[in-house]
Amino acid sequence: MNVWHIAKRVYRQVLRDKRTLALLFLAPLFILSLLTYLFNATDQAKSMHIGVDQVPDSFVTQLEDQDIHVHHYDNHQHIQQKIKDDQLSAFINVTDETLHVTFANDNPNATAIARQQTQQWLTKENTSQMKIQMQTLHATLQKMQNELKTNPEIAKQLGGQAKANDITPAQPLTLKTDYVYKGEDTTYFDMINPLLIGFFVFFFTFLISGIALLRERTTGTLERLLASPIKRSQIILGYILGYGTFSFIQTLLIVCFSVFVLKIGVNGSIGYVILITLIIALVALTLGILLSTFAASEFQMIQFIPIVIVPQVLFAGIIPVESMNDILQGFAHIMPLYYAGQALQNVMIRGFGFEAIALPLAILLALFIVLLILNMIGMKRYRKV
Repeated sequence: MNVWHIAKRVYRQVLRDKRTLALLFLAPLFILSLLTYLFNATDQAKSMHIGVDQVPDSFVTQLEDQDIHVHHYDNHQHIQQKIKDDQLSAFINVTDETLHVTFANDNPNATAIARQQTQQWLTKENTSQMKIQMQTLHATLQKMQNELKTNPEIAKQLGGQAKANDITPAQPLTLKTDYVYKGEDTTYFDMINPLLIGFFVFFFTFLISGIALLRERTTGTLERLLASPIKRSQIILGYILGYGTFSFIQTLLIVCFSVFVLKIGVNGSIGYVILITLIIALVALTLGILLSTFAASEFQMIQFIPIVIVPQVLFAGIIPVESMNDILQGFAHIMPLYYAGQALQNVMIRGFGFEAIALPLAILLALFIVLLILNMIGMKRYRKV
C-alpha cells in the first residue's frame, strides 16, 4: 500500500510538470524526426565540385549523372591551389596513361564518393579496352587462319605484321592519388575531432553556467544582489567575468589535452583554436544564463539539452551542411556551433589563417552581444527590482 501511495505521488508530480512530460514524450520524437529528415534530405554528391583536365568525356558524363558539379580547366598546374581557391572536392587529370586524382580530403563523405566514382570509371574503362583488344586479337587470328588456307607463306608475313601491330596490348590506365589535407589513412573521426572540441566546450559551459546561476536564484543570493544598488548590467557582466574565467581555464585544458595528449592534429595556429573555443564558450555562457531564467530547478535546466544542444551537434558539420536542402541550411546558420565548427576545421584541418575565420568569429561575437543584451532585458523582466 505504501508503494502505491508513493507511485501516485510521482504520477501527480510528473503530470503537473509539463516540461517533464514534454521531455519524456515529445523530445524523443523531435530528435528522431530531425535525424530522419536530416539523413533523408541530405545528398552529398549535389554539393560536390570536381575539377578536370584532359579527362575523357565518358568520365565527365558519369560524374554529371551523379549530380556532381564538374569544372573544366585548361591545365593541371598548381592543383592544390586550385582546390583551395575554388573549394573543389577533387581534381582529376590524365597524363601518360595515368589517371591522377588529387583529393581535398577535408570531407570524408566527399572523398569517398570521388574515390568510388574514380574506381568505377577506371574499372569500366580498362575492361572496355581489354574487350577491344580481345576483339582485335580474335579478328587477327581469324585473318591468319584465312590466309593460311590460301597461301602459307603470305600467312607467315601477315602473322608477323599482326603480331607487331595488332596484338601488342595497350597499357591500362593506372591510378595515382594525392591528398591536400592529411592523407589516405584519414578517418571520419579525424575530420570531426575539431567539431567535438567545440561541442564539449559549448556543452559544459552552457550546462554549468545555467545551473550555477539557477542556484544563485533559488538560494536567494541573486535576490539580495538585486536589492542592492548594483545595476542589472553589472550583475550580468560580473557573472560572465566570474564564470568566464573558469570557462577560459576549461578551454585551455580541453584544447591542450586534445592536442598534446590525444594527439589531435592542428595544421594551423593553436592560438586561433584557443581563440575560437573561448568565444564559443562566451556564447554558451550567455545562452546558459539566459535559459536559466526559464527554469525553476536543475532538472528543468537539463531539459533544455534535447532542444538546444542536440540540434547544435547535428548542424555543427557532423552531417555536411552544404549537402542539406535550403531550409535545413537556413536552420543551420542560426546555430553557434555551426560557425565554431567552420572556424575550427579551417584552422585545424585546412591550416588557414585569420582571414578564413574572421567572418565566423564576427558572427559568434555578434551572437554573444545579442545574448548579453537579452540577459539584461531578461533580468529586468523576470527579476523585479
